[in-house]
Amino acid sequence: MNPDKKVRRVQSLLYTSGVGVILFSIWTGLRGIENLYEVWKELRMEYGTGPENTVISIILCLFAFAVIMFVTFLYVYIGKAAIDVSWGKKKSNLYLVLAVLLNIFSWFLYIWEFAQGELFEVKMIVYIIIDLTSNIILIEVFVFSLLLKKMR
Repeated sequence: MNPDKKVRRVQSLLYTSGVGVILFSIWTGLRGIENLYEVWKELRMEYGTGPENTVISIILCLFAFAVIMFVTFLYVYIGKAAIDVSWGKKKSNLYLVLAVLLNIFSWFLYIWEFAQGELFEVKMIVYIIIDLTSNIILIEVFVFSLLLKKMR
């Protein structure tokens, strides 16, 4: 295969993976908001709806929402950086470090969920399959970025 053709192919694969990471950021945000709503309902049932309990619940939920948005924007940053690299724009390697860290964090979450016994619910099995797909795309971003840097 022609070396230029190989480079274009890896660029295309990196671009597609970057778009996939951005699309999975939407999934991450929606799943996080759904989990936040479940936690909110549990807090209200467990501690009641008194003013002091409501304030604590609101603070906890705002903190959780901030974390969810931060992780969602990390996915968007990684995807956008991968797209930029595929187009030949210079980008730092921070997005690669973040992709690896998010992937490692996800695997720790899977282990924790397995230890809690939550993986055996149908809903959680579907979530895990979708999340594993997200992890595979993050791995692809990492591999294709390294390949592209090596080819150039």
